[in-house]
Amino acid sequence: MLSISKALNSSQAQNYHKLEFTSETQNYYKQDGAVQGEWQGRLAEKMGLSGAVSAEDFARLSEGRHPQTEEQMVKHRAAQEYTNANGTTTNAVEHRAGWDATFSAPKSVSLTALVGGDERVREAHRAAVATALTELERYTQARIGGNNPAETTGKFIAAKFEHDTARPVDGYAAPQLHTHAVIFNVTERADGSTRALQERGMFESQNYATAVYQSALTYKLRNLGYEIEAGKSGAPEIKGYSQEYLEASSPRSQQIKEHLEKTGYSGAEAAQIAAHATRDSKQILSPEEVLAAHREMATAFGNQPATVVAEARARAQVQDRGPDEMLKAKEALTYARNSNFEREAVNDERILFRDALRRGMGETTFAHVRAEFDARRTRGDFRLVESDKHATGRSFTTPETIANERANVAHVMRGQDTVEPMMSRERATAQATSRSFLNTAQRGAIEDVLTSSDRIHGLQGLAGTGKTTVLSSIREGAEHGGYVVEGFAPTSRAAAQLRESGISATTLQSFLTRGGEGKGTPDPDSKHLYMLDESSLASTKQMRAFLDKIGPQDRVLVIGDTRQHQGVDAGRPFEQMQDAGMRTSRLDQIMRQRDPELLKAVQHLAKGETVEGVRMLGEQGRITELANPKERIEAIAKDYAGQPENTIIVSPDNRSRQLINQAVRVELQASGALANDSHEFRTLTHRSDMTGADREWAARYKAGDVLKYTTGSKTQGIERDSSATVLSTNARDNTITVERADGQSVTYDPRRLRGVNAYQEAPREFATGDRIQFTAKDKDLGVSNRDLGTITKLEPGQITVRLDGKDERTVSFDPGKMQHFDHGYAVTSHVSQGLTEGRVIANIDTESSRSLINTRLAYVAVSRASDDARIYTNNAETLGARLATDISKTAAVDFRQPGPDTQRHASEPTINQYADPNHRIAAVASAYAERPNSTVIIAPDRAERQELNQLIRADLQAQGRVAPDSKSFTVHIEQTLNNPRLAEQYTPGDRIQYRLGSLSLGGIAKDSVAIVVATDSKTNQLTVQTSSGDEVTYRPHLAKDMTAQSTVYREEQREIASGDRIQINESYPKQGIRKGDLGTVTAISDTNDLDIRLDKGKSVQLNKEQAHHIEHGYAVQNLKAGTPERVLITQETLEGQGDPASLSRNAREVSLYTSDGSGSNQALKAPIALPEQQQSEAPANVVAPEPMHVEHRRSIGR
Repeated sequence: MLSISKALNSSQAQNYHKLEFTSETQNYYKQDGAVQGEWQGRLAEKMGLSGAVSAEDFARLSEGRHPQTEEQMVKHRAAQEYTNANGTTTNAVEHRAGWDATFSAPKSVSLTALVGGDERVREAHRAAVATALTELERYTQARIGGNNPAETTGKFIAAKFEHDTARPVDGYAAPQLHTHAVIFNVTERADGSTRALQERGMFESQNYATAVYQSALTYKLRNLGYEIEAGKSGAPEIKGYSQEYLEASSPRSQQIKEHLEKTGYSGAEAAQIAAHATRDSKQILSPEEVLAAHREMATAFGNQPATVVAEARARAQVQDRGPDEMLKAKEALTYARNSNFEREAVNDERILFRDALRRGMGETTFAHVRAEFDARRTRGDFRLVESDKHATGRSFTTPETIANERANVAHVMRGQDTVEPMMSRERATAQATSRSFLNTAQRGAIEDVLTSSDRIHGLQGLAGTGKTTVLSSIREGAEHGGYVVEGFAPTSRAAAQLRESGISATTLQSFLTRGGEGKGTPDPDSKHLYMLDESSLASTKQMRAFLDKIGPQDRVLVIGDTRQHQGVDAGRPFEQMQDAGMRTSRLDQIMRQRDPELLKAVQHLAKGETVEGVRMLGEQGRITELANPKERIEAIAKDYAGQPENTIIVSPDNRSRQLINQAVRVELQASGALANDSHEFRTLTHRSDMTGADREWAARYKAGDVLKYTTGSKTQGIERDSSATVLSTNARDNTITVERADGQSVTYDPRRLRGVNAYQEAPREFATGDRIQFTAKDKDLGVSNRDLGTITKLEPGQITVRLDGKDERTVSFDPGKMQHFDHGYAVTSHVSQGLTEGRVIANIDTESSRSLINTRLAYVAVSRASDDARIYTNNAETLGARLATDISKTAAVDFRQPGPDTQRHASEPTINQYADPNHRIAAVASAYAERPNSTVIIAPDRAERQELNQLIRADLQAQGRVAPDSKSFTVHIEQTLNNPRLAEQYTPGDRIQYRLGSLSLGGIAKDSVAIVVATDSKTNQLTVQTSSGDEVTYRPHLAKDMTAQSTVYREEQREIASGDRIQINESYPKQGIRKGDLGTVTAISDTNDLDIRLDKGKSVQLNKEQAHHIEHGYAVQNLKAGTPERVLITQETLEGQGDPASLSRNAREVSLYTSDGSGSNQALKAPIALPEQQQSEAPANVVAPEPMHVEHRRSIGR
């Protein structure tokens, strides 16, 4: 594996080099003893560094100086106090020299290479280290400073030192093959300048580089004839070694482990501290002493290294050719895709590579996996996504993810203004005021929902705002309106809470799996109001499946809180639907907290003002700091035991939760609160670490796992709803062997079975009086997953529990059959969501479970309390900042409307230059697709305008934003004639709108329309047919006033559908329509009347005649009315056009796309902003298209 140290200063680095890296006592198996070191890295090669590492070069680089010229490449840092390798301290101005990246071979590999004497294994380790370092280098970044994004350079300098023993423990230096790679704090930018290295990219690539190392090592070892299996930590180990020998050969690891258990600390940083704290004083051992000790240890365990090497050499002579590497790469990448995109909509490429390499460990290579990834990306199976500016690697999504997200938004947009309200405003107001105790927010939400004309409506409710009462009132109103009301929720407990509102409710999954409206023809007379509660916990895939099943007369109320916890599976549909414009009512008047000071803190947490909320809790004396984990847990247990009634403990992770539960039980037993009838039970804990893809991979199962089958298999003799225990796994054949309840064993490939859930058995002691939580739904008992209660009686084969709740219902069960329960004193933050308790105690360690310490934890945990909330932490000073971390589910498509913080004033446009007009058009279309709801394109050139409208409209139809069933409209497009006095400028079929009539031309009246039927350029005569059918011939140059006051239109065909953006090219004052108004088509009648929602908020209807004066509104000639948030201007050059900002009126964000930088630069007087990618491809969309191949046709897709 790869471990990376904290940054070393120059003195530390040079001390390590002298005393550790090049010490003869680190390489007892090398003939010449001394460690010379070796250079690696693209920047090392450029600076002429190769071969052995000299002390002079190492020292110069550690001080940030060029190894040859001694020029200072990176600035020194401020004065600090440092601890040297020998324990002394240095107080000096020191340069940040670099980082020690250590690649450690698995213990069995070390024993084979060193004690077994197989030099080929040592060479395999070296080659694997080199490969992994190359991949780590790929993500090297230069630190730019300020809030600027780092620049990915892909260049560093590394000095490698290979060692073969661990630090001695009690005089025994265990064999441990490892390589120190000192990565110096310097990189080179694209312009050739040197900068300090940004360490974030390196640490974020650590697990990926570990996988590359282990994969390369395993592949080489298998080719040498060694058999590989997964070790206790998941790392590959060579088969043939007993666990006792491996542990006896790892006294240093055991020493660190014991230190961590003694102190109660955990995590990588704690392990690093423990490693320093447990170091023995330096012992000088001779090579003879070390090698003799290794031989003696090997003899004591039967000379296993010699046997393993001999068998591998014999096996290599006869083993068949390995599996097809490319085929295995395909399987491995498919696993990585399925596993990761089940949980996240967007994934870093390093995560995909990491998991693919783990899946194909030893059977394929990194080169094969990358080749397969590149091939699939070319096919469009992976889509590049625009990353955060501080991202250190590329991110990808899948077409399926994009389609699901867009489908959900399409359901929302297509349903807006399409249904009759369930109640009139007067009746809805009466319904809302029928409960006098409701507050303004509650009454407003009830009125909004009952009077909404949208098929899908949102209800965003903060924690403790009285949602249950609101839903009950909405249910009553909907039922009065003839609707059947049904409720759903992602969790069984949330569904149960809906039932408290008098709503018939079940889980979302049960609705999706039952026969419903989505199967067969929906009943056209059936009307449902579906309430989907806790929708922030629903995945994008679930939401789409749910909305797809809705019948034509049905409505949906989507309920949730975007600031509370999100679901396990991929997506954040509730938030996305709001971002895209789902009309949403809000419950924001918090009533749960009875303590006014606590309420103030919760209000800040609910708004995402976490630092301020935590600061207020501290001022109120609600935060206790205890750095030692054991002491902190004991204090929490005492606090709980002192006042257990209506108290819940919240801890972010299961490990700390279990420790707290144990500590609480000790306190309660000591006080006599628990009876003396404790019994140990075998409970089942769901293996939530396994995805669907994991359940098809044999290596992910563990001996002892309990499997439950919801479908079963006749072929394997496994009955539905039965269980079995895993006996063994065979990773090579991808099979598992299980023992059924009847004692018979069955071996099968897990890819062949569906509906399998894995659990681990865990012993738990329970006594009468213990708090208990159920960890699975049980229909027979009538309990939901995570229901809480108190044990009232323990009898042989039966536990009786009084459930929490108003009715305090009692249930009894056989713990030998129903094993899904656990202690209920401490729960995770996710489990606490939906609970209300008088008092909350939260355990928040800022250094452990870092991915779980975030704004959602702070808000959910503290807001459970009605009277008091207390936080116990290791570091009160950093608590607010750590809890302010926003860890949210990813999304492939950004539907957000731009906020003030992201908008640019029109006086500061961004210029994007493209030499190729084709690239420019494609780039504009892609940029529009980022935020179509708030963007208008200005394209003065008519041909470009039409092409952009066609491109964008086709893409939006593919996304589902524009309905597929278009209607053809004849529209009248205003023409700009160079000289309207010349007959040759007109075309037969043109429509002329005369503002003035002519006395001499009696057939042409004021405000009339005529059609051009003929032109004669020689005589300059124009023949038109009036509305009465008369033909009139005249010379336009003689009828000067009439010609000057006329407008010429040309008929064209336009496809229009619901969802289309249009511009109205005529004023209709009575309807409040101004020429140039932009809007969205919401409906089209059979007679081609158009219902339009104008951008200024007004809904209007255009009749068939008025509908002639519309045009697609994606790209327009100019903005005659309205103020869009964002304007994209595209033209070959703006020279002579004046300031383009004037074209966009008051837009807050303006971008210019041009093929000529000179004119635009002069016009805008603004610096040119050229992203790197624009030299060869269009800027990436939010869901970035692949680098665009724009040849003879233009496309905004891939």
